[in-house]
Amino acid sequence: MKCQCDENCIENLDELLKTIDEKYTPCKECSKKTFKKAMPLRKQIKLEKLTTQYERCPTCNKRHIDVVMAHVLKIMIENEQIIKTASIRKAAMPLITPAIELTQPPYLPERSLVIITPQIDLKTSQQIYEQVPEIKAVIKGDINQTLGIKDENTQKHNYQLMSGCPIRCDIQKTDKGYIPIYKDQSKLHIEYAKSNNEKIEQISQILTNYENPKIIDAMCGPGTLGIYALKNNAQKVLFNDINSDSTNTTQINLKINNITDNYEIMNENILDLPNLVDEKYDIGFIDAFPGIDVDKYVNCLKKICNEVIII
Repeated sequence: MKCQCDENCIENLDELLKTIDEKYTPCKECSKKTFKKAMPLRKQIKLEKLTTQYERCPTCNKRHIDVVMAHVLKIMIENEQIIKTASIRKAAMPLITPAIELTQPPYLPERSLVIITPQIDLKTSQQIYEQVPEIKAVIKGDINQTLGIKDENTQKHNYQLMSGCPIRCDIQKTDKGYIPIYKDQSKLHIEYAKSNNEKIEQISQILTNYENPKIIDAMCGPGTLGIYALKNNAQKVLFNDINSDSTNTTQINLKINNITDNYEIMNENILDLPNLVDEKYDIGFIDAFPGIDVDKYVNCLKKICNEVIII
């Protein structure tokens, strides 16, 4: 499936899993070179050594993530986007794609890393994208600021895509198999793929109380929880989110997960759902952003759901 950059960034689950076990694993020829993340980079290496080919494996073409981030930091220092004494920990937040829970730091192939940094200009971001082949996208944003729409009283907040393609995939492992979740990382909140996903485990336990429930995923985001419910025992899921970026992304993720029916998608304020939904549901999920008072949402969903669960 073509993504917004007109490349084949969006793969189905079978394609993703074909190579995921080896994707970030070093070969026998890979360099073991790493950097101390909290120590100023200049104290560990002369910056001029950090080129596109520095520590690149001649066999598999991968580099350790520390080397990639050191290369990124070198360009940022040279362009005066960050202080000269910065460490790689201060450069940017690195997010691999596709992402799966790893037991050791990854060795990166081309276009497998999205970075988010609060300080970057267009010239520097383009240099990073062109000179560091592992970088898939450079995004400007403060990770302490919530992405998307927190509630009906706040405006949408997006990060700024500076270069590359911001589409990432997290591969979530569940008791019903792997669930790939794609998102534009400049528009939707950051999540991390992990084996023990507390939200998935909570929903799994809830679903054991029902045979084939009808569910409202009232703040669906990219669709993770509702998709899991459909792969479990849900008869139907109504996906809803006030953010159109979320509902558009959910549509893509349903297709990637080979789900073609038994769902509905709405892009509405959760408080309006009782006036828009003409049937009764068994369970309503509320997965709100941290710090949001959910009492009014619970009371709202109780009008159309037999049980409301705060995730």
